[in-house]
Amino acid sequence: MSFTQWIYTYRTIIVSFVLISVLCIVIGGVYLFPELFYDQWIWKYYWGPVVADATPSASTAIHNGVVANEGYTLVSEITYGILLIIALFYVYKLLKKLHITINWRFCLALFPYIVYGPVTRVLEDASYFHEPFVYWFISPLIYLQIAGFALFFIVLGSLLERKMSLPHLTINRTVFFGGVMLLLPFLYDISRWLLGDQWSASSGVRFDVFLLVVGLVSGICFFVYLFAYLFKNNEDIAVYKHPLNLAMIGGHLIDGLTSYISIYDPLQMGLPSYLEKHPASNTLMEVWPPLFPIVKFLLIILVIYIFDILYKKEFQHHYRLVNLLKIGIFILGVSPGLRDLLRVTMGV
Repeated sequence: MSFTQWIYTYRTIIVSFVLISVLCIVIGGVYLFPELFYDQWIWKYYWGPVVADATPSASTAIHNGVVANEGYTLVSEITYGILLIIALFYVYKLLKKLHITINWRFCLALFPYIVYGPVTRVLEDASYFHEPFVYWFISPLIYLQIAGFALFFIVLGSLLERKMSLPHLTINRTVFFGGVMLLLPFLYDISRWLLGDQWSASSGVRFDVFLLVVGLVSGICFFVYLFAYLFKNNEDIAVYKHPLNLAMIGGHLIDGLTSYISIYDPLQMGLPSYLEKHPASNTLMEVWPPLFPIVKFLLIILVIYIFDILYKKEFQHHYRLVNLLKIGIFILGVSPGLRDLLRVTMGV
C-alpha cells in the first residue's frame, strides 16, 4: 500500500487523531501558560470578540490588559474556515451513512435554519437577548447551535423514515418543519420591530433598502437564468440555471450588495454609518467600493464552472459531496448577507 493510499484509507482516523492532539495541546497550554495561550491567543482572537460583540455600549473587551475587538480577524477567519472544512467532512460522512439525498430539495429543507442564524443575530444586535444566553446568538456559537438543531432533526427524520417505512421525503419534511418551529417565534419578534414595537434604539425602519437589495439580486439572478435558458442546448451554459447554482449566486449577491450599499450609501439614501467586520471584504472595498459584490459574483460563477463544467466527469460520482459544498457556499453568502440586510432594514 502506497503512502497516498494509506492516507486515504485511514483518513478518518488521521483527522480524528490530529483534532484530538490539537485539543490536548490547547488545553495543556491554557493550563500551563495561560497568559500566552488564553490571553494572547484564545481571548484576543476568539472569545474576546464574542464578549465585545455582546456588549451593546462598546466594540472592545479587555482581559488582563489584552484588548479584543468586535468582529473577525485574519487569524479567526482562517481558523473558522479550517473548522468548517472539517465539519463538512464529518457531516458528509453522516449524511452518506444515513443515505440522505443531498440536492436542491434538501437545501430547501435546511432553509429555515439558514434564516434562523441571521434573524437571531440581528435580534442580538437589537439587544433582544441578555447574558448569559446572548453568547449563544453570536458567531461562532450561533453556528454550533444551528448545526445541533439541524443534525437533530436530520437524524429524527431518518429514524421516522425507517420506523414508518415512508418515502425519502420524510427526512426533508421533518427537517423543514423542525426548522420552521424554531424560526417562527423569532420572525414574530422581527415583525413586531418592523411594525413599530421597538425595544431599543433604531435609526428608522428602511423598507426601501430591503426592496432595493432584493430587487437588484432578483434582477441579476433572473438575467443569469434567462441567459442560461436561451442557451439551454449548450450544456456548459445551461448549468447556470440550476436552482442550487442560482441560490449560490443570489446568496453571495445579497452579502456583497448589502455591504456595499450600507457602508458607502451610493444612492445617497441617508443611511447611518456601517463598518465591515471581515478583513478580506474590507480590503476589496477600500480598493474600489463596488469591487466586493463584483468579485463575489465572479467567484461564484467560477465555482460553478469548476464543479459543473471543468471537473464534471471527475465529480459525477461524488454528487453528494459537491452539492453539500454548494450548500455550504450558499450559507456562507446568504447568512451574513441576510443579517446585514435585516440590520439596515430595522435600523439597528
